[in-house]
Amino acid sequence: MYQLALYGKGGIGKSTMAANISVALAKKGSKVMQVGCDPKHDSTRLLLGGKAQPTVLEYVRNTPIGKRDLNDLIMEGTEGVLCTEAGGPEPGIGCAGRGILTTFDTLKKLGADSLDVDMKIYDVLGDVVCGGFAVPLRGEYADGIILVTSGEFMAMYAANNIMKGLANFDTGSPRLIGILLNSRGVDGEEELVKRFAAATGTEVIAVMPRDNLFAEAEGQGHTVREIFPESEISKSIDLVAQRIIDVSEGKVSCVYPHPLNDDQLSDLAAGREIRPGEPGTIRDPCGGCTRCKRSIRDSRIMMSCAAYGALAAYMKLSDYAVVLHGPESCLYFMDTSRSKAILELYGRDVFKTDPTHHLRCTMMDDAVSIFGGVKYLEKALNDTIAEGHRKIAVVTTCMPGIIGDDCISVIDRMMKENPSVEIQYVPADGDIAGEYTDGFMMAVSNILQSVDLDVKPEKGLVNIIATSFYDVQTKRNREDLEEMLGRFGLRINCNLLDETTSEKVVGFCRASFDMLLNDTANNRELYELVRERTGRDLFPIPLPVGLYDYEDWMSRLGDQLDMVDTAKSEIERVQAIYDVFVEEHRPRFDGKKIIILNKLSFNVDWLIDLLIDLGADLVKVAVQVSGRKKKAELVSRHLDIITQDYDSEKMKEDLKVLRPDLIISDIARPDDGIRFARVGKIGIGLRPVLDYVQYLENIMRLPVMEGWKRGEMR
Repeated sequence: MYQLALYGKGGIGKSTMAANISVALAKKGSKVMQVGCDPKHDSTRLLLGGKAQPTVLEYVRNTPIGKRDLNDLIMEGTEGVLCTEAGGPEPGIGCAGRGILTTFDTLKKLGADSLDVDMKIYDVLGDVVCGGFAVPLRGEYADGIILVTSGEFMAMYAANNIMKGLANFDTGSPRLIGILLNSRGVDGEEELVKRFAAATGTEVIAVMPRDNLFAEAEGQGHTVREIFPESEISKSIDLVAQRIIDVSEGKVSCVYPHPLNDDQLSDLAAGREIRPGEPGTIRDPCGGCTRCKRSIRDSRIMMSCAAYGALAAYMKLSDYAVVLHGPESCLYFMDTSRSKAILELYGRDVFKTDPTHHLRCTMMDDAVSIFGGVKYLEKALNDTIAEGHRKIAVVTTCMPGIIGDDCISVIDRMMKENPSVEIQYVPADGDIAGEYTDGFMMAVSNILQSVDLDVKPEKGLVNIIATSFYDVQTKRNREDLEEMLGRFGLRINCNLLDETTSEKVVGFCRASFDMLLNDTANNRELYELVRERTGRDLFPIPLPVGLYDYEDWMSRLGDQLDMVDTAKSEIERVQAIYDVFVEEHRPRFDGKKIIILNKLSFNVDWLIDLLIDLGADLVKVAVQVSGRKKKAELVSRHLDIITQDYDSEKMKEDLKVLRPDLIISDIARPDDGIRFARVGKIGIGLRPVLDYVQYLENIMRLPVMEGWKRGEMR
């Protein structure tokens, strides 16, 4: 079977040409099938006596998978030509390109490839060769391509674009048969198109005159080739059909086109001599992944999408319901990632808040991506409101963003119909808006709009700011935090953004001051949003980790609250505990060579301070600062001993030269032969730091190479 695709600008006459060529091929003895790939679904009308046939997409929308039959989609037209139409969504809704993909997939699954045909002709819209409409350019669908154009500049511009698209789907063999000129009767038109053809490395294979015979035949619902078989037009069409047959039999060769650049197109339009372009080259067909050497060294790795980040932010508000506008698969992955972790923590009495699960999904599927999903969004919102939810967040995944669902109109209408309901909208569009953190910040920006700026600060209240409160999720760590704040008569007003309520967010300004839970790039970015909304300033030191940060934090807090004596007393208490502990544990670390590799936690001063006090020899402290966030600069009081821009190659060299007794890292795992300890979020204050030393001691007690790793049984 030989497959041919006719491409050209919308309205250029492709369908008329395709139908006439199909009839001509059939009259020459070929078994022909014509596939219309245009939302107008009028490609096969002239083959069916002027009647429109049901489209594949219409059929897919209304017929369950188990009841679909190929015979429902194929109609027999003039000269036995088999006809089918892709169709498309309603104007302004959904994605017609995606519809083409679905059409081809449906026809293939129903067995269209096994039909007894010699020639299959695809009639394709070609103003913009997007992924969907470019499907017939792929090697498995088109052996040859004919471009239909006129002498109008935009028609040739579209043809030039299609040539560029053809290069992107190079199969290793030339496939452009030539250009079919469907004349508009403009002076110099034929000469202009022939200049264009010559400049692009192809030829005009036929010239169709502007003739009333086309209108006469179409008025009767038939082709010129059928109604006026002896006309000059029919003879030209027969020549095109014969050219196609000759190409299919290898008697005539196709060509690789050389699309014009913008300057050359300008020369063509102005009637000037077309300037030379870059010499055309025949691209080698891809030899497989073994021939593709792609470096991902500097690639940005996206841990998760913006939609998940936005969803995660709103799920921290127990009185919000979240409607995820997207497919069930997105719901599954996002819900599983969050709910599984929370339920496990809750089951271990780590997660302090009763879990809530106010998550809904519009369950978009392939059909929705074609026909639009706003009706599904409207239904999901109605159902959520009917359940009693009055605060709702709508978060979009990739699909509604790609097809252009008008979510705002739906949300506005729903809020007008339900005045007591507040609906916030985050157009994350999956990963289009960025990664997890980008979506999280988009959601927080929305959430902060509810902060009441007229609320006056009250003595004794503090806000804690962080994107993650994992450091203080355990009961013991929460008690440490409450004890630290309690020494100054402080209690938490709002955790932004931890498990809380929108009411707490509204009263955010009730706190006297705000503190970062820890000093990370994401937390600093989060507070910038707070500052923009409220104008408030941040307490200069985040919640402390380790002795020296703890003492500094206590001292500044005492000064601010006029409780200097309280701060001094607490500092003396923890200093005494620390001194005794260091004296007791120093023998295990004294003189030991240790390397600290830090990638995720931007401030490990507490660890550096601790190991120095324990007498360890820090032979290397290195950090690889992420370039993904503009606020990801290194924060440390030990910058003089820290090596920045560290990488794995430098690490391998240092391991050979320095031969450390222990490596402490947040992610890097060295080769066997060196003890390794992991460092991460440990909590706040002094106690977790001292507990971590005992963990390091246990690591140091272990042999460098444990026997079980070598398979020994002792």
